[in-house]
Amino acid sequence: MYCLLAAVIYFGFFKSPRAEYTRDIKFKAKGNRLSVLLITVDALRMDHVSANGYDKKITPTIDGLVSAGLNFTRAITPIPKTTQSLASLLTGCYPHKTRVRNLWSALPGNMITLTEVLKNSHYQTVAVVSSHNLIPDRNLSRGFDHYDFESDKRDAVETTKSVLLHLENINTQDPFFIWVHYIDPHVPYYPPEAMIQELDPDYQGRYEKKFGDNKLKIGGWAYPKDIGKEGAVFQNNLGEIVNAHIRKLYAAEIKYTDLAISELLAEMERRVGDKLITILTADHGESLGEHDYYYEHGDYVYNAQLRVPLVFRIPRGHELFSVGSVDDWVSLIDVLPTTLDLLGIKVSSGHLSQVDGVSLIPYWEGRRPAPRPLFSESDDTFYPEFIKRRVRHDISGRFRSVIFDGWKLIWTPFQQPGMLYELYDVESDPDETDNLYEVEKARAGVLEKYLQEWMTLQSQSVEDTRPTQKDLEILKSLGYIK
Repeated sequence: MYCLLAAVIYFGFFKSPRAEYTRDIKFKAKGNRLSVLLITVDALRMDHVSANGYDKKITPTIDGLVSAGLNFTRAITPIPKTTQSLASLLTGCYPHKTRVRNLWSALPGNMITLTEVLKNSHYQTVAVVSSHNLIPDRNLSRGFDHYDFESDKRDAVETTKSVLLHLENINTQDPFFIWVHYIDPHVPYYPPEAMIQELDPDYQGRYEKKFGDNKLKIGGWAYPKDIGKEGAVFQNNLGEIVNAHIRKLYAAEIKYTDLAISELLAEMERRVGDKLITILTADHGESLGEHDYYYEHGDYVYNAQLRVPLVFRIPRGHELFSVGSVDDWVSLIDVLPTTLDLLGIKVSSGHLSQVDGVSLIPYWEGRRPAPRPLFSESDDTFYPEFIKRRVRHDISGRFRSVIFDGWKLIWTPFQQPGMLYELYDVESDPDETDNLYEVEKARAGVLEKYLQEWMTLQSQSVEDTRPTQKDLEILKSLGYIK
């Protein structure tokens, strides 16, 4: 019961130092309340933001947010798949509580979203989302005055244009919440040629201009037909020269997205000025060959898929304004309570008791909270025969992980009734190459206890829904299944 108990203690049912974190925070500047812009970029790895160490300048716009805000360099997703991850972001809850545990799951009516809280606080609410996985049927649309959904054919520049059209109908003198989701870094990688030339001008060969056969990212196989998903993701024999170029195509998609975000932020600055909280993050990362798993996400819980950028930029007039980097581990489930705290919006204790995330406000105040365990799980898989150490495709066969105090434990459903653990020192071994489980048994035991308690909570929500034919068609168009 650890996870639920931690949420209850944090949100004030018992006396705790953390209870003071949720409080009114006043915006010093005169005028209207702050608006919120939430930007999520599909499959954007934390380490492919230039400010976080990528060796080429592909994200000058995001870098600008980093330099003007608080940059959480060790943020993770609770599950590396779009629908589930963003459901957790918008509710502050782990997937077993949201019950959005598959790409085709819908958010139940009893889960309150950030959008609904802001709508109830008289915010104008608009979403512009470009992803098959975010169809209104998934119920992440709840609370939005306008939910502008488009499938993957709308690229980053077109997505920004759609946001700006909606902005024409928003009264920017009153508070608003806009959520924008960009799809571009998701496979297939098909960036503009100019971006490719900037990053890999001398390459000539296989997949020179694209990795995948559908430029519009819709209605076809997401991976090249000559090798299929098996040959691209699980049995990749393309060689390092070709794979290095494919990784540049991925980076070029990020560069193109950053350019579109630049236009969006410039227009926001012109219209709103310094009365806007901007949050930038991703739904999940992308494995680019780590652990022999290429150009995909969701089947494992390694850091390449879990770690995401997370940046909050708040106005200079805010009493907590500060810039810098935070190297503690945090999660996307922390976005909701943090945003509400920054806005000074109070909600009922009944609502807050459902939230697993915590407010990150102490970091703006110069305080460092004690470390806490953060959990993640993998998705179902349609390729169990290719997933190492996995014997079941459904919820009961998922990998689970916990990160605590610089260490990460992964549980693998190995064989009935056995289990296999992996333990990594993620401070010194962020790529998870040296499994220390056999030599750090005492430390592993602490993490095992946390993980088993969390998995006990999960066992209360193990119902396994089956996708509809429409769901299967969508999954096929994105390349998840054949």
